[in-house]
Amino acid sequence: MSLEQIRAECLHRGHRRLALLFMPAVLCVLIVLAGAWASAVLLFCTVSIILMLGTLVSSCAWFGPLVKRQPSGSKHPLLTIDDGPHPQHTPAILEILDRHGLKAIFFLIGERADRHPELVREIVRRGHEVGNHTQTHPATRFWALRPRAMWNEIAQCQETLTRIVPQHSPRYFRPPAGHHNPFCVLTARALGLTTLMWTARGFDGTLRNMNQVLSRIRRKLTDDGIVLIHEATPLTVELTEKVAAMLAARAAQS
Repeated sequence: MSLEQIRAECLHRGHRRLALLFMPAVLCVLIVLAGAWASAVLLFCTVSIILMLGTLVSSCAWFGPLVKRQPSGSKHPLLTIDDGPHPQHTPAILEILDRHGLKAIFFLIGERADRHPELVREIVRRGHEVGNHTQTHPATRFWALRPRAMWNEIAQCQETLTRIVPQHSPRYFRPPAGHHNPFCVLTARALGLTTLMWTARGFDGTLRNMNQVLSRIRRKLTDDGIVLIHEATPLTVELTEKVAAMLAARAAQS
């Protein structure tokens, strides 16, 4: 199938899901008209909780398959780095990873990659992998995107990164803030992408206490785990150095 055919099929399936999402609301109205207020409230609350958990809980796979850890038997945690490329942070991160002999997956934002294509090429040149992290990273509203907007975010980022590094087109997708509504994984799969989440994160996008961030990561660290850190934060360079040292020391002991 051509990309346009894939898009049409994906949007068709997405709009069918969207229609299904409105069915409980219609049922609630009918139940209210029948005078069963308590049943309508119960149905509304149940559906709302299901949608909220499925969308906002990063490990919840109700809306499609997610890869939440590496295959069984993996010997070393996988480092993943979101929100780049960044003109100051990306070069510093690459130097740190080289020094510690580590490889990572960089989940890049398409519009930032467009502004700094040389950094995307440098990431690949040094043996790392690039992943799809949407074109504009609409973190606060990603959970609410409808099928067409979801397609645009993921497909445009895929096109951007493939154009910059055509021999290293992304294989993995990661949604902003880990939110994934009923159209997210559907769209990623249509584009041939696996949705990759994480097992260990320190919330470095919001926290500013280095010890607290590191403690959270260390507590969840396993050999088959996936570590998440971010570019474009006040902690980025120092945290990368400490996490890289932690992972390198763990590898040396195994």
